[in-house]
Amino acid sequence: MRRVAIAAVAALLAGTAFSVAAQDTPDDSDETAQPAEPTANGKGAQVLRSSDTTTETTTDADGNEVTTETTTSTQTVTTPSGNVITQTRTTDADGRTATNVDLVRAETPGRVDRPSAPDRPERAERPDRPEKPEKPEKPERPDSPGRS
Repeated sequence: MRRVAIAAVAALLAGTAFSVAAQDTPDDSDETAQPAEPTANGKGAQVLRSSDTTTETTTDADGNEVTTETTTSTQTVTTPSGNVITQTRTTDADGRTATNVDLVRAETPGRVDRPSAPDRPERAERPDRPEKPEKPEKPERPDSPGRS
């Protein structure tokens, strides 16, 4: 799981360089998607990256036109176990970046009911232990000259 997360972050950083190139296009909206490719050292994870740059022009209260450009980079990683990790990074015109990570775990089938273990035969009861005789009391020690 840690390797997938590291690969996802590295791929997201690589996708950021791709989104910078997409900002130079004059279109109002430019969306690109790269096809899924095996990654994670051949472990079978599928990665889909896309970048979308949106330029929005609005008119403020004074009648001036205000242009806002927003870049959204999305990376979706599908693991062989069926987990889907989606990272979305949005950068606004002021350079503020918001990152959202969604994890959808694959449903795992329930465990197969195991047949119950066969009943064990009851243990035979142990005979009671014989009582031990009480130990006689030890005689007191004579006082030694070194003790007080």
